[in-house]
Amino acid sequence: MHPDPTPDKLATAAIFYNLHEADIAAGLLQSCGVDCFLCDEHMHRVHPLATDIIGGVRLQVAEQDLEMAKELLKEYSPEPEPPGPIE
Repeated sequence: MHPDPTPDKLATAAIFYNLHEADIAAGLLQSCGVDCFLCDEHMHRVHPLATDIIGGVRLQVAEQDLEMAKELLKEYSPEPEPPGPIE
């Protein structure tokens, strides 16, 4: 939404320890017009077991979009799927 997000004007909207959930949340925000990016995404792809050590994958947005992003993400809560029956 804002053409000039500089590092000192960014805020963390959410932290994920699962990259797939982070990708879905980022897609949700982008589809609603909120510019965002995943910080430490590449580190997780290279060293997926280090996610806990680096503090997860952070979903970053412009400070002025933070409240809107948190409101949109409130509706998104990934639920684990129960395992299917063993045949």
